[in-house]
Amino acid sequence: NAGEHTPPGIPVISFVHWHTIEDDGENSKTIQFSEDKYKELLWHMLLRGTDTFFLWCREEEAAKEIQLVHQVYSQAQQYGEFLSNGKPIIFSVPKQPGAVVSGLRVGDRLLVRRTDFAGTSGPVEIIVDDGRIEVGAAPKICQVISIRQDM
Repeated sequence: NAGEHTPPGIPVISFVHWHTIEDDGENSKTIQFSEDKYKELLWHMLLRGTDTFFLWCREEEAAKEIQLVHQVYSQAQQYGEFLSNGKPIIFSVPKQPGAVVSGLRVGDRLLVRRTDFAGTSGPVEIIVDDGRIEVGAAPKICQVISIRQDM
């Protein structure tokens, strides 16, 4: 929501926290994200306009929380141009589990990440400037896709 509705030039700093904090034991309805799913969430936030994360956690959780965020940050450094200059292309989230695609655009290139839920594996179509772009499955990696400027 913040990535879509915050004017350019105003940094989006999102609070993040991996550990489940409210748990009533065996009656809990809260399901803890796996480490991999949490890192995918962080990637999608970066590719939807989050500029940086404000990590919030208890002292005993800090080492693990920092490790997970750092893993995403360190991998993201190879895409510095996109993270510094890119414009988010997708903000909607599917209502049902399926493929989630997020991305940033710089000129005629897209940096996209696709995370699949519910066994989705075929190509997914996204719309960029009224043109259709096919995004294939590529688990746990980002893809750089070239597009035509005159779409």
